[in-house]
Amino acid sequence: MTGITWGAISLVISSSVSLLMDKRTEGECVMLKYVYNRIRQRIQWRLTIYFVLILIPLVLSGWFLNKRSQELLLSETTARTESAMHALMDNIELTLQNVEELSAMLSTDSEMNDVLSNAKRKLEAKNVMALAKMKRKLANFLSIHPMFSQIAIYHDHSNSVISTLHGVLPVERADERIWLRQLLNGLGTGMMFIQPDERIGAGKPFGQAFGADSLAVVRAMDIYNPNRERHALIISLNMERLQQYIRSVKPSEQAELHLYTADGKWVAGTAQRPDSYQDYMARAEASNQVLIQAVSPYYGWTLTLSQPKKELFAQSRQLEYYAVFMIVLSVVLALVMAYSIYKSIAAPMRMLAVGLRAITGGKLDVRLNSTRQDEFGLVTHLFNHMASQQQHLIHDHYEQSLRLANTELKLLQSQIHPHFLYNTLDSIYWMAKHSEAEDISEMVLHLSQFFRLSLSKGKDVLTVKECVEHLHAYIRIQQIRFMDLFRVEYDIEPRAEKLTLVKLLVQPIVENAIIHGLEKSSQDQEMLLRITIRLEVSEGGESLIIAVNDTGTGMTEETRARLQAELSAVLRQPAEHSVTASGDTGAGYGLRNVAARMRLNYGPRAKIQIDSIWRKGTTVTLVLPLSEPYSVRHQAS
Repeated sequence: MTGITWGAISLVISSSVSLLMDKRTEGECVMLKYVYNRIRQRIQWRLTIYFVLILIPLVLSGWFLNKRSQELLLSETTARTESAMHALMDNIELTLQNVEELSAMLSTDSEMNDVLSNAKRKLEAKNVMALAKMKRKLANFLSIHPMFSQIAIYHDHSNSVISTLHGVLPVERADERIWLRQLLNGLGTGMMFIQPDERIGAGKPFGQAFGADSLAVVRAMDIYNPNRERHALIISLNMERLQQYIRSVKPSEQAELHLYTADGKWVAGTAQRPDSYQDYMARAEASNQVLIQAVSPYYGWTLTLSQPKKELFAQSRQLEYYAVFMIVLSVVLALVMAYSIYKSIAAPMRMLAVGLRAITGGKLDVRLNSTRQDEFGLVTHLFNHMASQQQHLIHDHYEQSLRLANTELKLLQSQIHPHFLYNTLDSIYWMAKHSEAEDISEMVLHLSQFFRLSLSKGKDVLTVKECVEHLHAYIRIQQIRFMDLFRVEYDIEPRAEKLTLVKLLVQPIVENAIIHGLEKSSQDQEMLLRITIRLEVSEGGESLIIAVNDTGTGMTEETRARLQAELSAVLRQPAEHSVTASGDTGAGYGLRNVAARMRLNYGPRAKIQIDSIWRKGTTVTLVLPLSEPYSVRHQAS
């Protein structure tokens, strides 16, 4: 069954790879071939694919259920909100009908129309009394209609407004009076809604001119009289009460509701007033919000709600997170199970293959760890036994060959005598003399002195004076080599000449100064090498100070700090661990070797200090305490 399944999957993958290769670049084709070959060759990849294929229906069903739940939530919430908005819109329409009926009733009131007609431009006492009575009558109407904030009547003869809220207000500007008369002529028996901040002509806002503090309904008085005078009825809506009605259907904190008239004028809302109805709708659609509208069938007013979808789906977000968590957990468990099965079945075979490759490559000490008691454990045990037997056979043969080679080497070394080296160098020296090759003869002479002091009959220490002679022989060889591109100065304190010094301790530092200061320098001027040896007394006792200074290339601060840290670490190590094991063969290796020998021979108080300036030179200072057990106070025998 597994073979049939994998055969079908392999056929599908092979067909897909062939199809994709026709449409991909060469690099992508190589990657597809690599993935396909890995699937064919690795059991782990196939097991992982099996488990992932099992999880695909789970992932798809989870995604579908999440999307479906969001759609149902959106539909249910929209329906509930629409129902509340339509109910509110019905109340608003009822209020508008009350406004229309009340305004019609007040407009056709014969008593008030008579009062307005009898009152001329110059009001008499009886006219004032009649207008005051009319104002009280309007106040009584206002008290039984909480949706109105004030009722006012514009008296055209006296150019004033009689208001239940502000009393008598004069309309002084002629253009404002002309605007109102033109409005009344155009209205006929109808009415118009006007915002208090709407400017009339070139004058001030409507509310300031006629005492309206909110959205106002304007219609003519005595509407059914064709010869009516130009008096106007102004009824202001109670915006606070209207705002409360609108807020009552607000479904969430971030939702916004706005009420607009049929001609797009903003009436009220739960947020800041938009610039226009079109701008509000465009902003809501661009910000991925849910839009719901309820329209008044008679007056054409529109109640619009906008709510962010992320807030709407906040309740279902936990369910979505839970579904995603379960999908991720299932994928992780599938991968863990695939890996566990692979580790228990394929890993032992892979480990055995790795061991066989290691033995084939010459690594005979390879052993495979296995605590299993099944067939894989038996094969692993037999492999370890075979590798052990083969290692013993080859090791015995190798040791036999090595002993033979060491014997031959020791025999050859025993035949070499130091006098043979000296005699050979002496012969080369006189041959160069006879050939008048002064440079060669001088180099051979200093080389002979260098070897004589280096061997020094097997002694490990020399006097400071002998060490300086040894250094001078080495330096002269280098000066001849570099054709006197540098010169040397010595400053040796006489008291220090008879003290002993570990052999070849300073020579690596001088070599670094010459090689790295001269060969890496692009300067044409002559380099100066200065060697200073002196005694110094401090709180810890007397110390021998050896300073090697050059005017060569120097080093950067980063390189100097790194090298100083490495040397300090070597000096802090215990003496038995002071031998360097680094594979570096450059300047750092030589200085670490010097630090290790100082720690071994002069104790933990020995110091190395490096001071360097890029392109100006380097100074390496050795501080060797004279009070240590193996200090330089021991005289040469």
